[in-house]
Amino acid sequence: MNSKNTLLLITGILIISFAQAQNVPTAFSKRDSAFFSQPYPYILPVLGTKVHEAKIRLPYPVGIMFNTLVGEQFLSLSDIALGFGKYSSTSEPNMIDLSEVIEFEDIRAQTSTFNLRVDTWLLPFVNVYGIVGQTKKADINVNLVEPFPLDVTTEVSGTYVGFGAMAAGAVGPVFVSLDVNRTYNYNPRLDDPAKVLIGGLRTGPVFRFKNNPEMNISLWTGAMYSHFNGETDGSIAALDLAPNAPAEIENKLNNLHEWYDGLKPVEQLLYKNIYEKLDNGLTELKEGVEDGYIRYSFNKKINNPWNMLIGAQWQLNYRWQLRAEAQFLGDRTAGLFSLNYRFGIRGKNWLSKK
Repeated sequence: MNSKNTLLLITGILIISFAQAQNVPTAFSKRDSAFFSQPYPYILPVLGTKVHEAKIRLPYPVGIMFNTLVGEQFLSLSDIALGFGKYSSTSEPNMIDLSEVIEFEDIRAQTSTFNLRVDTWLLPFVNVYGIVGQTKKADINVNLVEPFPLDVTTEVSGTYVGFGAMAAGAVGPVFVSLDVNRTYNYNPRLDDPAKVLIGGLRTGPVFRFKNNPEMNISLWTGAMYSHFNGETDGSIAALDLAPNAPAEIENKLNNLHEWYDGLKPVEQLLYKNIYEKLDNGLTELKEGVEDGYIRYSFNKKINNPWNMLIGAQWQLNYRWQLRAEAQFLGDRTAGLFSLNYRFGIRGKNWLSKK
């Protein structure tokens, strides 16, 4: 049945990116008199000299962070269409709208991903960064409700790049940060990268150690918003979809015929056009499997884009921080673990008169 083909296509191209952008500000200390007795040594952040003169210890302006995350994301699909084409033909295949006959439960993606993030404090309260990452494993489960029950699970992987910015500050022992990032997720079966927008608001206390001013522990709670670009288009070779073709495609044809024969007469009249197009497309695909491919398009969305989060950071010293965060509620559940190293690039502080 071609609906199963559609499921395999969808599970093969959906990559759920969990690129993170958290960067809780380090606690500032006024105790390092030797540091404050010298001019501010780094080119960033802009206005760093002004803050230094106020005897506020800024974090090192540049950071390299390694993040790893495991989690689960739910999605829903709509407006699904398929087309059967040949690589030897220059014409695009005619698309078959399957929205009337296919109904899904929410799609569940369980993923394991890691990324490297490089950031810098452009201003004392504004951080900008870039991300590059790899989705090591994404087990995507799709449950078809109509026209017949079917459960399909597949494993995919992909790479992603992105950028973001964060505004942060502190009032006494409490910090607040607002973070937004955009990532582009690549897969060879997609025409264009999948775009993901993530925003997060975090706030919480910073606990300092009297005998060690470089060390502190930060705790926070907050909320996060996730958004995917809805439209997805791509194609997949027939041999990638059905490695045992043409026998596997023959099985799909038999499933299609069984589904149609089991419909009531009124339903057969209603779905006759779709059935005939799928039957012809699969038959042509079976006869020329090495030259054939399937074109697809659909819309995806997150029904509940908001979720809560809690987290903690242990700053070992001004250079090293360890971090963990849990994301829950909504359609997203995840656990994040991070290691961050910070340093500065020495030179005249930008826009400083000294």
